[in-house]
Amino acid sequence: MISCPRRADPIPTDTRKRELLEEQELFARLSPRDLDELAEATIVQQLKEGQELFHKGDSGSEVYVVATGILKAVTTSSEGDDVVFNLMGPGEIIGELALFSGGKRSATIVAMQPAKLIVLQRRTILPYLKDHPDAAFTLLSVLAERVQRLSEMVEDTTFRNLPSRLAKKLLDLGDRYGEETGSGLRIGVKMSQEELGDLVATTRESINKQMKLWAGSGLASMDHGVITLHDAEALEALSESDG
Repeated sequence: MISCPRRADPIPTDTRKRELLEEQELFARLSPRDLDELAEATIVQQLKEGQELFHKGDSGSEVYVVATGILKAVTTSSEGDDVVFNLMGPGEIIGELALFSGGKRSATIVAMQPAKLIVLQRRTILPYLKDHPDAAFTLLSVLAERVQRLSEMVEDTTFRNLPSRLAKKLLDLGDRYGEETGSGLRIGVKMSQEELGDLVATTRESINKQMKLWAGSGLASMDHGVITLHDAEALEALSESDG
């Protein structure tokens, strides 16, 4: 199970909800008054570590903005195995696909650590998108980016070897959740070898072997789920390799 112990954060106030919404490109052009009204129309949902936000196949009528915490998107293979294919942190939007379709959730979302999310109801946000076409186009760009990420994941799995795609993923995680330390860039998300393997479509055993090799050569290490990138330049070179 992934975890990342953190101090308890207060429930976001209307002011904080307004700030979080304002930080989203989707709502960037709203007037202060409109932002205040939208913040008042939202609610805050809290999740414990390991708790589901929603399950694949559930009906979807809400969009979520992550206030605190990290969540993972999980799907289930035909053999019944859970596979992690994306991580989402503060400021990111969840559930936008079902917003347009009014259909079923395409993945299960699970909190990797205690999380707080701002919830926008479909009946609230759809009228807003109709009145703000630029925001609707922005949301479409978010959808396109998600599709592109999935396409890249399939392409990387098909054409890149494990060191190349693992280096690419670790650099991405470092860019999103990294913190500089005396020994390198430490990724602020604690995860198991199996979960890291899911993100690059390989087995726990392969991750174990590769991380041991990299620890020995000073590229990266994994200690009780905490990953540190010691040589980002070498990892960058590996990530750009096709072989």
